[in-house]
Amino acid sequence: MRKLIVALVLAVLAGATVALAGGGTAGQRATHGLVRASNSAGAGSSTASASATSSFGPNVIDGIYQGESPPVSQLPVLPVIPGPLHTRDNESLRSGGSNAQDPVVQHRKGAGPLSAPIQNFDGICLPFGPPCNEASSCSCLPPDTNGEVGATQYVQTVNTDFAIYSKTGAVLRTATPINQLWANTNGECKTHNDGDPVVVYDQLARRWLISQFIATPSGDEQYGECIAVSTSSDATGSYYLYEFLFGSDVFYDYPKLGVWPDGYYMMANEFPAVGATSAGVGVFAFERSKMLLGQPARVVFFDESQHNPPGGQYIGMLPGDLDGSSLPPSGSPNWFSEVDDPTGVPPTDPGDTGFDMRLWAFHVDWTNPANSTFGNNGAPNTTLPVAAFARPQCVYGYGDCSPQAGGPQQLDVLGDRLMFRMPYRNFGSYASLVLNHSVHANGKIGIRWYEVRIPRNGTPSIYQQGTYAPDDPATNPLWRWMGSVAQDRNGDTALGYSASGPNNFPSVRYTGRAAGDPLGQMTQTEQVAYTGTGPQTEVEGRWGDYSDLTVDPSDDCTFWYTQEYLAVDTVVIGTWRTRIVSFKFPGCRR
Repeated sequence: MRKLIVALVLAVLAGATVALAGGGTAGQRATHGLVRASNSAGAGSSTASASATSSFGPNVIDGIYQGESPPVSQLPVLPVIPGPLHTRDNESLRSGGSNAQDPVVQHRKGAGPLSAPIQNFDGICLPFGPPCNEASSCSCLPPDTNGEVGATQYVQTVNTDFAIYSKTGAVLRTATPINQLWANTNGECKTHNDGDPVVVYDQLARRWLISQFIATPSGDEQYGECIAVSTSSDATGSYYLYEFLFGSDVFYDYPKLGVWPDGYYMMANEFPAVGATSAGVGVFAFERSKMLLGQPARVVFFDESQHNPPGGQYIGMLPGDLDGSSLPPSGSPNWFSEVDDPTGVPPTDPGDTGFDMRLWAFHVDWTNPANSTFGNNGAPNTTLPVAAFARPQCVYGYGDCSPQAGGPQQLDVLGDRLMFRMPYRNFGSYASLVLNHSVHANGKIGIRWYEVRIPRNGTPSIYQQGTYAPDDPATNPLWRWMGSVAQDRNGDTALGYSASGPNNFPSVRYTGRAAGDPLGQMTQTEQVAYTGTGPQTEVEGRWGDYSDLTVDPSDDCTFWYTQEYLAVDTVVIGTWRTRIVSFKFPGCRR
């Protein structure tokens, strides 16, 4: 079986080269894109369209309101019966990869007084190997670790479960399959527990949102997104339940959501059901005001694949996710962004090196949805040059990935996209966006991060950027990747990530820079929140696919980070665990 998997991976790598260098169908509209290593979402129409509709948009889809769930605290606790371990599909890669030298690498660690962990406890885990208190029902790799801090609680999601904790780590609700929320309904969200979950806390309304995709429709079912919105600030209470169906022609993979005053915004990578190569990206705005009231809600959708650039593809975006209590200026659109290199989006303008950050403004008009817009008719509103970088090319742990002590191969990097989240924060005279992705640096992997500033009534510009890849002892080098970045109310920036090396098991770490410190530098000490006690020994090398750094709304200072690590591997598999840690800058006060 292992030999078969390795052969499949190598075939995927070869296939990715062919598919990405060559064409694809007319419906895919681009010669470059992501490739799915295994197309488990293969059921559906034989039409290789780029979306569920034939229009760029705005397309309006009526969601299905499915009523109110029982309180989570009253849901039955189901036994977890571990099944055969399986590896979830991976999207890879963008075409090729540049050999550019990174001019903004940070070579020295900072020494600032960023706090050691304040809270530091285990989250949901894989039910194999050592005892596992909060067992996921997925029996799969990777966990897709995600989490959010609220006013009094912390909610974590992994494939395919959620759990609720107090801020001191007490378990308020044990790991629970996400589709249990829909147990009393009759739709697809009841029968599908497909994963790629996201949880966000809407601090403006003091509500929780938990989502996962419908990835494996059969018969007359459709691809879609399941979204639950809590009826109060208590995550253990009841939820309003929604099912949004997008048709059978296109699978919307890797969905990522963000909170905005006029909607819940989402991006997803588009994969026509009959092929393995992506078509582009779809962007969505869900009707927040209705969902907070438990009323029928709509979604406005744009099929950005119909406006892909010549010879390339827009893919792997993130939506803005509002942090803090200061609202954006009235009527402001939400921002979507991606960072491209010349192998993914070939430059066409003189003087453009191809290393660019692109930003789209998504304006939704719920009174007259036909007036909604995304970008300049699909083109970016703003294109900002960024410092050159080289993307890691890594599939299932094969390629230029992250090494680990004691493992048979390396770990996935996902260097072909931005890493969750893209926080937006309004500081008054300007707003900021912070974002990150993994890059080559000093022969290892480091984290490129950016702060974009948007002056009031002005246009976005890159205020600072850097690549965190400090020099390590030659005998003990570390790769740093799978990051998540955010800012507190003072403008201090924190960065959480995985770190591992040939002599190190993967660990959970974080660093940061205080507002006013030298630009482009993570000036604070690198803190080790937790070091795993073993390697991932399953042959596929899956890791991530994301992590999450959020800011406590109760003080707008304390960061909460959740990330994967590995326990002792007694049965020769990837015994993943997750960690939840909080910390803060000493200068941040409420």
